[in-house]
Amino acid sequence: MDVAVYEATLKRFHAALASTPPGGFVRSSTFKVGDRYSDWYLVDNSAALDVLNAAAVSGVRTPAHDTAARLAVDGVGKLYSLISGEPAAGAGFEIQFSKPAGAGYADHYARLGPYSSGPGISLWRRMMVLGPPPEFCLLAPAEIELPGEYRPEVLRREPL
Repeated sequence: MDVAVYEATLKRFHAALASTPPGGFVRSSTFKVGDRYSDWYLVDNSAALDVLNAAAVSGVRTPAHDTAARLAVDGVGKLYSLISGEPAAGAGFEIQFSKPAGAGYADHYARLGPYSSGPGISLWRRMMVLGPPPEFCLLAPAEIELPGEYRPEVLRREPL
């Protein structure tokens, strides 16, 4: 795959979405994360996903979508819900991690408070077990070192 062509295609697709946004769509962007790409589509609520899904493959977006889809290799998706913070749009880090076995969600969120409450940090939880583990993701402008029991994977991300 020609990386420059793929990245240009992704940019065209996101620009097409932004130029004629479907209802409930807030914004989208692609990040280079290690040797892969991470597309983020922010929507007002889960009902907007149906609208976005239909709009992504129709109208002025069709050519850019179809080209990007042909060039994509081994794509994997996750559906996240924002737990706390504001969605980050710039460069930084994705810290992917799991909830320790046996921990309840209320305790888990309380223990994450010192790590997830800073400026520019947002905490996301995978919904409905859609997508591969781990279940949680922190987006942060700087590296965050979580305790080992979370089995964190810290990945640098750069916007296209």
